[in-house]
Amino acid sequence: MKNYEHFREFPIKYCDVDFKDELKPSIALSYMQEVACSSADELGFGYSYVKPRGYAFMVSNISCEFLTPITLGERIKVKTWPTPPTYVVFGREYQFLSESGEERIRASSRWCMIEYATGKLMQSKTLDNQDYSTYNTAKALEDPQWKISPFDPSEGELKFTIKIANSEYDHNMHVNNTRYADYCFNCFSVEELALLKLKRFSIAYVKQAKENDVLSFYRKKTEDGSYLAHGFNEKGEAVVRSEIVFEK
Repeated sequence: MKNYEHFREFPIKYCDVDFKDELKPSIALSYMQEVACSSADELGFGYSYVKPRGYAFMVSNISCEFLTPITLGERIKVKTWPTPPTYVVFGREYQFLSESGEERIRASSRWCMIEYATGKLMQSKTLDNQDYSTYNTAKALEDPQWKISPFDPSEGELKFTIKIANSEYDHNMHVNNTRYADYCFNCFSVEELALLKLKRFSIAYVKQAKENDVLSFYRKKTEDGSYLAHGFNEKGEAVVRSEIVFEK
């Protein structure tokens, strides 16, 4: 039997691109969220399945490689498939393909399923309608960047602060994962980004942020030339960590 894959097509619209007419990382993440959700629906463990049971899926890590920029006016096909989960970690892979089939972005993600009322992590066997032995084991990324180096705010440069409001929320009543990508890239100026090509972006969601939380974003350049952009709450706790690799 052919390995399961799920496809969605997206036209690249004006609201999807940055000042260079290139697909924004946050929009790439939103496409991943859309195909992950419709794939889960197709496989029988989507939102309509988990919500009545008091469960919710939340992404914990995403690692992406950007091969060539996706630009305004293109049509992109996004392919996804889940990989066999471990005890509490659900993996999902992605590929972004041009109309001619050229791979433009590849990405891996890790998700967890929680009991919404308590925040307790649910075991993968809780989904009793899945045969994980039939899942596709192929990886879009051979070496996803799950571990992102922490740093103390005193070691970085404060770039901006933001007070969380309703527009950042999703139906899980916290800041949607895609919004953090915008926050991390807002640690760079237009002038800086105009000279750089994005090569890799990895993000780890450490803590949930809620309405009226104030987050401070700091940037630090590493010895190998990559950048760390992390967000901290008012207690000094890391809420999100990211590593961004550019080429000139």
